[in-house]
Order: sequence, then C-alpha cells, then structure tokens
Amino acid sequence: MARYLMIAVIAVVAAAFAPDFLRDYLAQAPVVAAARQEAPEPEPSSGPRTLVLKAGRNGHYEVSAHINGRPVHSLIDTGASTLALPSEVASLSGIRPSRADYVVKVRTANGIALAAPVTLRELRLGSIRLKNVEALVMPEGALELPLIGMSVLGRLAKVDIRSGTMRLIQ
Repeated sequence: MARYLMIAVIAVVAAAFAPDFLRDYLAQAPVVAAARQEAPEPEPSSGPRTLVLKAGRNGHYEVSAHINGRPVHSLIDTGASTLALPSEVASLSGIRPSRADYVVKVRTANGIALAAPVTLRELRLGSIRLKNVEALVMPEGALELPLIGMSVLGRLAKVDIRSGTMRLIQ
C-alpha cells in the first residue's frame, strides 16, 4: 500500500510542476536551436571575423545575436532595410524610448506603424562586433523577433548566400 501511495504522491508532484517546466523549456528552445545552427569560425587574432549560418527548415537564417550584451534570438532579413526590434526586446536590452520618440513611419506586413529610432551600443553576431548600430524600436505587438536588416548587413565586408548557407564577414 505504501508503494502505491508513494507513486501517487510522485504523480501529483510531477503534474503540478511539469507544465511550468515545459513552458520554460520550450520558451528557451528557439535560442538553443539558433545556437546549434550557427557555426562561427574561430576568432582569429587578426583578419576578418566570420559567421556561417545554415538555413533553417523554413529557409530563414536565424541567429542568437547579442544586443547590448543580451542574447536575443533573431532573424537575418535581407528584405528589411534596417534592424528592427520588438519593444519588449529593446526594453530587456536597456533601450526604453518614450512615446514621443515613435516618429518614423515604417511599412510592415500589417500596414504602416510608427517606430522609434535608437542607437545600440553594440551588436554581436558570433565573432562579428558592431558598435553604434542604428535601429528602430517597433511598437508593442508589432514584431515577434528582431529583424537584422540591410543597415547591419551593409556594414559588413561581405555577405554571401549559397546552397542554404549564409556567410557574414566583417
């Protein structure tokens, strides 16, 4: 009888904690998946810094970027003209524009929105480091993931996309 009671107690405890554990685990899964897709080459003491990304199943290039030192699951978007940040990600990275700062009209898939221009202290993509990066903070709910657009890619020495592989060289 004690054995069945012990099994029942374990089942109740597991049922109580499993949903929270799974929610936290699944919330971190995209960052882990993006980190697995990255194949940064060793950082040389001199010479170009390179990051090699493999396209995901959906054909997108995902990366675990560091915005002002904070790791953030992001998407490389060659169709975006600038680096666009969800307001939630900006806030967690120490960037909190006021309502009055949202003055730039941007065209999104959902229509026209107002964004706030900001300057990031640092953006890291693997061994690639960029300082004073201009970005736009999107209003709450307008964007799920940061989009790393052409304003960032244009600062690199080379962006090469072939056979499901993107190579970024600084």
